[in-house]
Amino acid sequence: MPKTRIMRYALIFFLLLPLITFAQTDEIKKYKIIKGDTLWDISERDLKDPFLWPEIWKENSWIVNPDLIYPNQIIKIPLYMIKKEIPKEEEDTSTAATASPGETFVFEGQTTAAQEQTVSSQEPFEGGRMPLPKEEAKKKTAKQSIINKNLLMASGYIAYTIPQVGQIDELSSRQIVSGNGDIVYLEMDHPTKAGDKFYVINSSKSIKHPVTRRKMGYVIINKGVVEVIKVKKSETIAKITKSFSEIDAGDRLDFYYDIETPMTERHFRTPEINGTVIATGNNMALQAMSDIIYIDKGCKDGIKAGDMFKTIAVAAHEVPNGVIQVINCKDHTATAIIKSSISPISVGNIFTGMTMK
Repeated sequence: MPKTRIMRYALIFFLLLPLITFAQTDEIKKYKIIKGDTLWDISERDLKDPFLWPEIWKENSWIVNPDLIYPNQIIKIPLYMIKKEIPKEEEDTSTAATASPGETFVFEGQTTAAQEQTVSSQEPFEGGRMPLPKEEAKKKTAKQSIINKNLLMASGYIAYTIPQVGQIDELSSRQIVSGNGDIVYLEMDHPTKAGDKFYVINSSKSIKHPVTRRKMGYVIINKGVVEVIKVKKSETIAKITKSFSEIDAGDRLDFYYDIETPMTERHFRTPEINGTVIATGNNMALQAMSDIIYIDKGCKDGIKAGDMFKTIAVAAHEVPNGVIQVINCKDHTATAIIKSSISPISVGNIFTGMTMK
């Protein structure tokens, strides 16, 4: 082969080498743990979904307990998880109800300044208004999920009794905790068969109303979903199909039921209903933006999923400290997500309609 051709090929190879190297490393990112890191936070930041934390754990099999990671440890982050196509019904549309910079929430019966300007600039039309173009009309009527379905499933609810149809008996060998795709062994309170699905749940201690001291029940958290794959005489074998947090031996089971995400056209109600925050999520005393809280009013009290309220800290003075949105509604309690906060929201804070003073 002529020397010039060899040199030409060598030049092309060296020019393409950075691209080849990038293609090989683009799928995996190496990261050094710093103080305060959790797999949940790393997954939310780098994979854009906190519920993908088990994928980071699996990529780093040397991590025995995902709750125990330490500064200066080097982990691999599977960036290829971002590229996987997300099923339409699982798309994260949690931002649909969050006002971005320059955007405002529109409450029921309220029009934005932009809408008013548009209406005032239109020529009169028979019937009193101009017809909307087809595409604009679609945008006006299109509904979006208030919250991501996985977050809704994991957010939990308040129940007067703790449901239990069985429990996680054992984890697969050499596992301290388990996540997506792992095998677990169930101890069931009734006959079951392959294909049956159950929620893995955890419960709080009994909670009382911070003002009336009336018993309100228990906060029930969905930790994941398991599906039975095999039933023998002496054991029931299942696979974890969804994991929202670590699943442990002894966790209770509840019957699986489909959870529908509430839909919105971005016109949110803000009913004139007062109530109290009676519990907070994640066993944290103080909650901030995007955290979960539980309130003492529900569907039979006139509340609907999507309703928005302001929260008020009550001490020497009443100080507004945040905005919440209801995402799940029971008879006389509801689950809400904090949409914004200027100071921590805690048990005993009150909530009122956005327009109430």
